[in-house]
Amino acid sequence: MGFPPVPPIIKSIAHVLKVAEEHDGRNIVVSYWARMYACQSTMKLIPGKKPPEVSSLLIALMDWLEETKKTHHDVEGICNETVAQAMIEQYAIQLFTYADGQDRAENFNKNMIKAFYTAGILMDILEQFGEQSEDIMNKKKYAKWKAAYIHNCLKSGDTPTAGGPDDHLKNVIDITKEGDDEPADSDLVISPRSHFRDFPDTTNTGYNLPTGPAPASSPVTPVVPTQPEPFTPQPVTPATPSISTPAPPAAGNGTPNPEHIQKAQKYCKYATSALNYDDVKTAIENLNKALNLLQYGR
Repeated sequence: MGFPPVPPIIKSIAHVLKVAEEHDGRNIVVSYWARMYACQSTMKLIPGKKPPEVSSLLIALMDWLEETKKTHHDVEGICNETVAQAMIEQYAIQLFTYADGQDRAENFNKNMIKAFYTAGILMDILEQFGEQSEDIMNKKKYAKWKAAYIHNCLKSGDTPTAGGPDDHLKNVIDITKEGDDEPADSDLVISPRSHFRDFPDTTNTGYNLPTGPAPASSPVTPVVPTQPEPFTPQPVTPATPSISTPAPPAAGNGTPNPEHIQKAQKYCKYATSALNYDDVKTAIENLNKALNLLQYGR
């Protein structure tokens, strides 16, 4: 159904409603709780009597929520807040992990910006379920800051600096407040890509995001990347006593040092995260980086 435009007086909820719209038809749990959060935020922004344009939007949103709950009464993520929180939190962390892996691998692109940005909005939506953990709060601030930072770098032609939350948290700003650093919705658009499902009803083109988990009757166990088993060459038995088998050439300078092993493990983790979203190219790039570290120390 169509909704009235968002009045300027409550424009802060426009980003949440945009996320709800983007997930209509592919993740009803996200759409439902995003619009629920938008209603609750509007009530807090304008207590008491509301302007007619705000009332019109609220009525349309509440009608949609009521109808959706009736239609999807068998979806536990809609009827059960605990399940909903677990699903949305998992989805937000998946997007954050994907974006963080791309960032650390210095694969700066609009896909990664959108992943950081959407993860931050989803973590806003989690607030309606109660106080969130310090980890979620830190990730939310970092995701929003990182989305704005990389967006502005790419827009101005500068090369962003890669890094994780521990490297930048002291510089994080909360861009939920109005400011020039926040990417506009027009800059965060989606285009078709063969290995991702597209956001529906998108008229602009730009880039797309990995999709979130489909609604389920119970919380989905988060995907935990696994470290690949190390490969150990097996000695070859000589065919005859008189012929010796040449030893395989040594890799690089011998056994990798602990720092190289730790970095290789991270690249393997990023590759696993990329494969979760069918991003084969990024997975191969990170696996090659891991192999080069282990074999040649670079």
